[in-house]
Amino acid sequence: MPSLGQTRPWLGVVAAILGLSVPIILAVSPLYGFIRPGYVEAQYRRPAFPPSWRFSPEERARLSRPILLYLQGRATVEEMAGMRTDSGQVALLPEEVQHLVDVRRVVDGFFLAHRAACAIAIVAGALLWVLGAKRAFFRALRAGAGAMLGLILLILLSALVDFNTFFTRFHQVFFREGSWIFAEEDTLIQLYPLPFWVDTVTRLVLAILAEALILLILAWWLERRLLGRGTAYD
Repeated sequence: MPSLGQTRPWLGVVAAILGLSVPIILAVSPLYGFIRPGYVEAQYRRPAFPPSWRFSPEERARLSRPILLYLQGRATVEEMAGMRTDSGQVALLPEEVQHLVDVRRVVDGFFLAHRAACAIAIVAGALLWVLGAKRAFFRALRAGAGAMLGLILLILLSALVDFNTFFTRFHQVFFREGSWIFAEEDTLIQLYPLPFWVDTVTRLVLAILAEALILLILAWWLERRLLGRGTAYD
């Protein structure tokens, strides 16, 4: 095995890679809990959640389930597009189906980035640990968690100040212009009204904030407990 002195020029690169992987892991991890039928049905049961004037609570939950299963990759687009209301009408307009296809593409991209970041973080972290750069390992974790903490606080502030603008900007980044705008009577709006997104974004941001704080504190505590004080590469 090469000496630590010989490998030291690479340690900063490896640590940076680990640090850059951490925000991706923290940002995407909570999504797995939000994109599931159980979460949406719990939202529908909230006392303050606005009722649908087109669908009963039972019908709304029934129509929402195939959409969430599709986003999870557990239902086909044909199964989702073939949904019918209790009155026998096709539930989703073609434009709504296409938007959900676009949403699936974005979600799949997030999850792919998450899996790649996890793999990269494991390899980079293991390299730092094996090469003896344990302090660099902990500090990379802290740097990544700190960066995510700062970013998520900015997002939270933006959402609190003007959620409509924040929501619009998000869609403009990930979707084609106008492809995500629907009428109030359309199924997607009836299933997922604005209060759903306000509460969901708030919960998601708070979950990421908690993750970042926990990792920041844990990495700092472990570094002090296991290594004490020293240089970055001991």
